[in-house]
Amino acid sequence: MHRYLTHPLAAAVALALAGSAAAATPERNAYFGDLHLHTSLSFDAFTMKTRTLPDDSYRYAKGEEVEYFGQKFKRKAPLDFLAVTDHSEFLGVFRKLADPKGPHAGSDAFKALNDPSLEPGWKLLHEFFIEGKGKNKDSEHLSDRTIRSNWQVVVDAAEKHNKPGKFTTFVAYEWSSMPDSQNLHRNVIFRGKPPQRPFSSVDSERPEDLWAYLDKNRKEGIDALAINHNANVSNGLMFDYKDSDGKPISREYAESRVRNEPLTEVTQHKGTSETHPSLSPNDEFAGYENYEKLLATTRQGKIDGSYARQAYARGLEIAAKTGANPYKFGLAGATDFHSGISSTEEDRFAGSFGGADNNPKQVLGGTESFVGDSPAVFSAAGLTGVWAEKNTREAIFDALKRKEVFATSGNRTRVRLFAGWDLPKDLTKQKDWARVAYEKGVPMGADLPESAAGKTPRFAVQAIKDPNAANLDRIQIVKVWHKDGKSGEKVFDVAWSGKRSIDAGTGRLKEVGNTVDVKTATYRNSIGATELATVWEDPEFDAKASATYYARVLEIPTPRWSTYWAAKNKLPLSTKVPATIQERAWTSPVFYKAG
Repeated sequence: MHRYLTHPLAAAVALALAGSAAAATPERNAYFGDLHLHTSLSFDAFTMKTRTLPDDSYRYAKGEEVEYFGQKFKRKAPLDFLAVTDHSEFLGVFRKLADPKGPHAGSDAFKALNDPSLEPGWKLLHEFFIEGKGKNKDSEHLSDRTIRSNWQVVVDAAEKHNKPGKFTTFVAYEWSSMPDSQNLHRNVIFRGKPPQRPFSSVDSERPEDLWAYLDKNRKEGIDALAINHNANVSNGLMFDYKDSDGKPISREYAESRVRNEPLTEVTQHKGTSETHPSLSPNDEFAGYENYEKLLATTRQGKIDGSYARQAYARGLEIAAKTGANPYKFGLAGATDFHSGISSTEEDRFAGSFGGADNNPKQVLGGTESFVGDSPAVFSAAGLTGVWAEKNTREAIFDALKRKEVFATSGNRTRVRLFAGWDLPKDLTKQKDWARVAYEKGVPMGADLPESAAGKTPRFAVQAIKDPNAANLDRIQIVKVWHKDGKSGEKVFDVAWSGKRSIDAGTGRLKEVGNTVDVKTATYRNSIGATELATVWEDPEFDAKASATYYARVLEIPTPRWSTYWAAKNKLPLSTKVPATIQERAWTSPVFYKAG
């Protein structure tokens, strides 16, 4: 069966609303959160006139109302966990430089940061971070005392709001290496006890040195993981065939990377890094929220080496040569907003660049800002979903580490993926199907074990809509494989809503339809499904070809945040972006290694 709908809307809503306080269960619960968010402790966010603090971020994530640029914002549905990841470089420094009661009151830096316009502060940012980062290691702003003091603000806020079983916070930060504006950033998430100070790109811009720092901490009882992001603007460096020294990736490099960096952030406000139309020309949905300019520039970045799906193929190639796969990662989503609030719901998007996107007329009119483009081109995305036994730091961190994780473009669509050699064909029709799936198969993020010759793997997948968002269009399985020095990819439609069928000529499923009224920024859930589920068997399985499989779920078309802004403010639609989008979710893969 290609299509299977089970629970009615009431059941789907009940399941989706189960969240923070859900009872611990061996079948695991879905929890949603953001693992990448900036407040005014980040030098760039402060320069953008953002004044929120981590305390505001946690309150907003828990469902409380927060003020941002004179307006009140509140989520429709609270999050289950949050990590505030302010830049470790010059952490909290700009906020102190601008303090009228501080030691720098009246200085040139003070005047630049308190200027009503954005340009003086942006110039100062360049002087500090881009031009002077490596030259100011002895300055008071990078002294051990300053770093530890400002880091303690981050730690204290996380500890204050962490409520095991109800709401989880993580002590975290962003390591922000960007040589020549090529993004190599990583977010570092601590399981529990953090170190006395973070390791920043002032200490080293090499990812290998960050991993060594994490390994050293782990030996001392401080566990953490890193999540890379914005591979799409890395200029091909994020998923290269070479290491930071320009040498071919070795087994040691691959093992170090996968040990410390189990996830990649596949979607966020600066674009989606799943794939690109030029890399996946046969994928009709490859062009979702792509962004290609290097950070804070107008320069186009290199496509090759900058996307996750291609990395899965490269990882299999490298593993065939070295015995280890550096790109065996799961998929997470986040915001990277510089507002301090995770407003991922399109109709409640608050903006993400502070004063740079605080004027709807300028934003929708396409006015470029100091971020290198019009703020209209950036997304209201995304979130990370995890399958964990309970809502605690330990349980959620362990789910992140084992990659039982999925990404969404901002909604709380919940998705499950299992694979196995002996999964029943009617598995998803069974009431306790997840329990059986754990017993007879493996979940997303895991390795598919070897099996007897002649068997074909089966994949059980289920998606349930966010009760506050759109119905579902379809579920797809994306397969990437490698054999005899050659790689390939294919997208399979495996479950869908309505009475559609796959066209025998094109091999494509008919579009679900479109109910959006762009003038009023509304849509109707009169098409699509509340739930989709199926058991799919790979019709092209080759036991001698290593393969990576992940699921992608698409919603029906809905208005983009920029369309909501146009309707609310009675302004013309932005000409830089589509009026509608199909929000989506991506699971972490299941990995098969040929014997």
